Amino acid sequence: MSNRGCIKSMLRAGRTAVWAICFGALAFTSAKGAEQAKRALTHERDVQTTGPWEAPPRWDGTTLVGVVSNRTRGPVLYWIDRDGRRDEALFTIEDASTIWVDDVAGSQDGYTVAVGAALTSDVRGTTFLARISPDRQSQVVTRTWPYCPMVVTFAADGKVWTVGHLFSEDGNETLAYNVLRVFDKSGKLVGSTKVATKGIPGEELSFLRASRDRVGWLNRSNEYFEFGPDMTEIGRFKGPELGSDREITGFALSEDGDAIVSTFGKEKTDFLFLDRATGVWTPLSTGPASFRWARAAGFDGSVLVLYEHPDNLKRFLTK
Repeated sequence: MSNRGCIKSMLRAGRTAVWAICFGALAFTSAKGAEQAKRALTHERDVQTTGPWEAPPRWDGTTLVGVVSNRTRGPVLYWIDRDGRRDEALFTIEDASTIWVDDVAGSQDGYTVAVGAALTSDVRGTTFLARISPDRQSQVVTRTWPYCPMVVTFAADGKVWTVGHLFSEDGNETLAYNVLRVFDKSGKLVGSTKVATKGIPGEELSFLRASRDRVGWLNRSNEYFEFGPDMTEIGRFKGPELGSDREITGFALSEDGDAIVSTFGKEKTDFLFLDRATGVWTPLSTGPASFRWARAAGFDGSVLVLYEHPDNLKRFLTK
């Protein structure tokens, strides 16, 4: 196998779904004291916005960011702001005939980062990390092969954190899974470590998010890790206890460190927050609001942003 080994999934046919994006916000509150914290969500407002999506978008900084027309010569990155205004840009890489964007993230100051893989017309492949300017007019693309970043986020200091797997240079052997790598603003690698996990690999199905003072990674094996700015592991928790009929659909980490997951099962969405004192993921009240389908997309300050379809983003104050 050549270095296409990391990107052979690009050649698999995929079905594209077109939905109207519905996003909203919730306010998040907590009661502090000797008793276990109780949290609630208070509906703030809905934002009407229509657009196609393939992979679930996420809320970072001040916008929802996502990608459509993936696995093409030019995937389209899009951004939707608090009022539903949409911006988009064609994402291309020189000489690439097919580009697969595995994950995208945004920063507080408007930068966007995309990670994925690219093939040329003669089927030579590589993997990349691309940092895109706030005006969408320039980008710095870093070749990361034989490392394959699968999920990405901006830390508070502007560095780019990723989790992925590492191949041999010829692509014939997988050397390591669950590899955490950090890149500076120029795309230079500044840190790398292998995270010791208990379960099976599956970085592409995990969630990587950041707060002011930590980066959180919720993996496929239902383990949740937190890292300090120097990549030191500062927390490790068991993921939410879920029945066989329920799955995690989204994860959000606020600037202040509130960790929330959305789960779906039996035609209903529920939310859980992490009580770090006990290590327990505790149900989060949404008051009279009820959701058949909604995902935690991220935090806009103290506002939890959810998206569902069709037709609006839901915003809830967190307290």
